[in-house]
Amino acid sequence: MSQIQSAFLLEVLSKVARRYTQRGQLNGVMKIGTSLKHEQLQILYNFFGIPPIRINNKEEVRLHFAFALENTPESEWIKKINSHLGYKVQAASEQDPSQAISTLVNRLKLAFPDLEAITKKLAASQDDLKRMLKNETETNVTTFCFQAAEALRFLLGNKTPITISELGARFFNNSKLLRQGEARHLILRWLNVYCPDLDKGENEDQIWATYHVYHDRLTVNAVIYAPIVYTKNGKEFDWIFKLYEQGEAATISWANLQGIEKIQWKERIDNPPNLICCENEAPFSQLIRQKADDCIIFTSGFPGSAVCKIYELLGPQAAACFHWGDTDPNGLYIGSLLHSIYPLQLFRCGIETLRQHTQYLLPLSQKQEQRARFILQNNPHFPFRKELAYTLENGWMEQENWRQDV
Repeated sequence: MSQIQSAFLLEVLSKVARRYTQRGQLNGVMKIGTSLKHEQLQILYNFFGIPPIRINNKEEVRLHFAFALENTPESEWIKKINSHLGYKVQAASEQDPSQAISTLVNRLKLAFPDLEAITKKLAASQDDLKRMLKNETETNVTTFCFQAAEALRFLLGNKTPITISELGARFFNNSKLLRQGEARHLILRWLNVYCPDLDKGENEDQIWATYHVYHDRLTVNAVIYAPIVYTKNGKEFDWIFKLYEQGEAATISWANLQGIEKIQWKERIDNPPNLICCENEAPFSQLIRQKADDCIIFTSGFPGSAVCKIYELLGPQAAACFHWGDTDPNGLYIGSLLHSIYPLQLFRCGIETLRQHTQYLLPLSQKQEQRARFILQNNPHFPFRKELAYTLENGWMEQENWRQDV
């Protein structure tokens, strides 16, 4: 065989080797070239046999691995290719991924300096990347990680509702990718790295909602009891106030909130009410009966996009803002999220109330204790440190355990 012929075979075998490295197996059909010379075809026939080499009507020469494997197992083909190439061909799953991971992490560091927490975690614990590299090519894993980093960067600053499908389509060109599977769980794990205050024991939908990601934007709403009217497209809407006059709460959708030009108290501009955010449903109904003159927002656990928006609009107009919730780490964290939008005080769950209700406090679970310690040790600016420290020492108070006669 001449040097030219030998070079042609090595080129073809190198291409087969790269395919095996990426896919981990010899399968499918590989294009070798178009309008090959007779000598080149003879080389292919001699090495692979006649059945695997097919030529179509466009004179494209293709190698069909299924025919090559009919009489010779894959392991024998790999040995034969190794012998001709002079080195051992390995599938990606058999290779040490350390160098590929190191390269990927360094590229992510350069591209996303604001996501240092992620790159540090990836460098320290390589399980996610090792798992992906076993199933995908290095190129595909790199592309996916860059897309995931872009999605994460967006979520950390997002305040507008977006659906799971829209998030997938926008950053991964696949609207179904984040509905289930490894990609979905990777984003959740990355959120946990960057925002460790968030309890990942929460329901996944609740975690997504914290970053304003929903399955359906129609579910994004806020329940509010308030003497308010708003102006939109030059027209005043007073339906929330009319419900308030009847002692009823109103449900405001995200669509209702879009394009509001002005929102204000009805007949209370010179005497604004207090604004109370309430975590749970039963206490919310109780507050409507007890605090009929105030504005009360139901957060329904962690505040979603609509709750945050309405609080942002009304907080600065209120006489004072308060939060009433459980005093477990989650409940106080909810209060801190609202406090970061506009400052508020704790209502019926502050340190003095806790001291008065010691006999009604509930013991923290091990997981709750761990989270409380984490927040106290890692968040020096947490606004309700006294309450959280007292809770850690004595137990937490459920909203429904508040007693007026204590």
